[in-house]
Amino acid sequence: MYLESDLKKEVYKTGEVAEILGLSNKTVQTYDKKGILPFKRTAKNRRVMEKRDLIEYLEKHHLLFRDNAEKRDVVYARVSSQKQKISGDLDRQALYIIEQIPDLKNPLVMKEVGSGLNDNRKQIQKLLILVMENQVSRIFVTDKDRLTRFGFHYLETVCSAKGVEIVVVKDFHAEKSVQEELTEDMMSLLASFSGKLYGLRSKGNSSKKRSESHE
Repeated sequence: MYLESDLKKEVYKTGEVAEILGLSNKTVQTYDKKGILPFKRTAKNRRVMEKRDLIEYLEKHHLLFRDNAEKRDVVYARVSSQKQKISGDLDRQALYIIEQIPDLKNPLVMKEVGSGLNDNRKQIQKLLILVMENQVSRIFVTDKDRLTRFGFHYLETVCSAKGVEIVVVKDFHAEKSVQEELTEDMMSLLASFSGKLYGLRSKGNSSKKRSESHE
């Protein structure tokens, strides 16, 4: 998802377009050759995309949010790893919701790769800003853990205060994937706490040794 007001340049290079769309440079180049992306060529034969063409592409694929627009539904999808994204899990989440909900109102699709334990993900932060600015009607996810692994009820309270409903469209065919991600996140959490505990013990032992050396 990209805010129209964030598009401040009149012309964008290949790398900039890749970053905006969340694609690799190679994929962007391939899409250009296939005519999927509306690139133009400079006098030096370099790829560039004009702002109006980028806006048109983003809007066509529900990736653009126009400032001061009416409230709209948000389809939020997340996976934990690039491997899942490459295998198509991220796109399948969004597509599943779109296919299951026939009355989506001016839908905005937001997709990202990141752990559910990370509360500073780029897209979830943008989503919260849209909610706080009263620009969201409903949020659709295939599992509440897609939004956050912990603290879901805090998020739900904020959304409720803004009149935003969080709708879980359960995809039982993807249950195994959700469970695998949960296992990975828990292992990461244990590793993090173990590291912090080890650090505290090391610090404590060092302080004790310094104290003993001065006796």
